[in-house]
Amino acid sequence: MKRSGTTRFIWACALWSLGSVGCGHPDAALEANEGTTRAALTVYEQAALDTANNAAGCKSLGNFYWEIGTGTGPLYGLSKGSGITATTVMPIASASKWLYAGAYVESKGYANLTVDEKKRLNFTSGYIDENTTLCDVAGTNVSTCYGASFKDVTYRPLQNGRYFYNGGHMQKLALDDMPLRRGTGIASVMDWLNPLLGTTFPESDSDVAPAGGFSGSAAQYRVFLLKLLNNQTALATRLTVDAVPAGPGGAGVSFTPWTAGEAYYGLGHWIEGERVGGTWTVTGHSSAGAFGFYPWVNAARTRYMVLARLRQLGSEEGEKSRACAQSIRTAYETGVAQP
Repeated sequence: MKRSGTTRFIWACALWSLGSVGCGHPDAALEANEGTTRAALTVYEQAALDTANNAAGCKSLGNFYWEIGTGTGPLYGLSKGSGITATTVMPIASASKWLYAGAYVESKGYANLTVDEKKRLNFTSGYIDENTTLCDVAGTNVSTCYGASFKDVTYRPLQNGRYFYNGGHMQKLALDDMPLRRGTGIASVMDWLNPLLGTTFPESDSDVAPAGGFSGSAAQYRVFLLKLLNNQTALATRLTVDAVPAGPGGAGVSFTPWTAGEAYYGLGHWIEGERVGGTWTVTGHSSAGAFGFYPWVNAARTRYMVLARLRQLGSEEGEKSRACAQSIRTAYETGVAQP
């Protein structure tokens, strides 16, 4: 369906209860003004807004920012509630995995990756961390994070070749590649990652855990997603390579947090899909974080979405964001608000 070529940024903020919104550039985090109206919204935008605000799978998520765009940039952005905008920096948890995989493939070149490296990126290497402790103590390096004081990564030979969702695989990869890098200061993890991806993610002590320790905003993550859409990073054309079953009950799956049926895992990211005429078809790629941060690109790499939220004391927050984001996308594509 044809969409208007005009970029739109719609801000709900706290004025949903007043039935009005304000408009502005998403990265400026402008507050809504009571005098503005929703008269300029298209039927597709209105359906998406109504879904984000009222759908069962979105209403309970609290405040969040979401944005849909194409390879040329954002189509529009929305802040639901107050306090989270496109530039709000937050812990992104497992959304870090996609970034780390992207930077690693960029640094080595896909053709040069060994079998062991690929297995550490698709979580079939057998390296499992025994602790979920954050490596956020100032001065901690990648090697220390790997050790018994923090992640306590161990090799489990019976898991080698089986899918086990866990940060230990990537911690082992980082240990072998950049053991002395720290989260902040000279030669930090972000000093390595940002130039490779063309991003501006901030430094934090927990960056030494590349599978879950990064922080960032929707606007900062957008840069990486646009590079995937525009073939400007090595991982862009490798989103389905080395994929393994990762859904519950899948062949060779030892542990997965995925609960939404069949799924696969590629190099540092989920491969989403659905059954069409009995055939499982890829619909998109994502890397949901445990606190609710959810980045996504569609299978054709023509559209991206980010849903940014932070709920550190909840459960399955990444899955909740994925379900809400899917409803918003459906509403935007069809012009029909989702229940």
